[in-house]
Amino acid sequence: MTEIYRAGSQLTKIKAFMAFTLLVAAGGLYWGWDLFNNYGLVPGDGGVLAPVGQRLAWGLSVAGLGLAMLYGMWLYGCQYAARIDYDPSADALHVRTLQFLATREEVYAASEVVESTWHHGRMDTGEGVSVNAPWFFVRFRNRRWRLIVDGQGTFADPGLAARLLKAD
Repeated sequence: MTEIYRAGSQLTKIKAFMAFTLLVAAGGLYWGWDLFNNYGLVPGDGGVLAPVGQRLAWGLSVAGLGLAMLYGMWLYGCQYAARIDYDPSADALHVRTLQFLATREEVYAASEVVESTWHHGRMDTGEGVSVNAPWFFVRFRNRRWRLIVDGQGTFADPGLAARLLKAD
């Protein structure tokens, strides 16, 4: 088995943000429950408990936002390549993706790689804020979502990676 890609320190950042989204979801659920029970009682809100429909709408909206962020990061992790290995004897790619804070390995024949597209990921606002986050989208024939390969990760054998992932 030959390692061709490893996300490295970028993976640690993604896992840390995933853990943060757990806290955001927990906070959203708590705040949503609190709004459902108490919205309207604060003097600034009128000092009278709001109707149940209004409290339910606010509570579900806030809780839903926290859960949506958690779900979004889970979906992102399912597409984010943590590591890619190549097995030359089987001509197969072993792709590890995040399943929230753990990894999951899927095996694809090297011939199942359809294409990859490079995204430079640069943005400069002109106000001192700049972003440099390049990535590849790799499409597999029998995979629903494209694989995200972080351009700031480590390519152990760039030539082999370019050939197998059909990178230009």
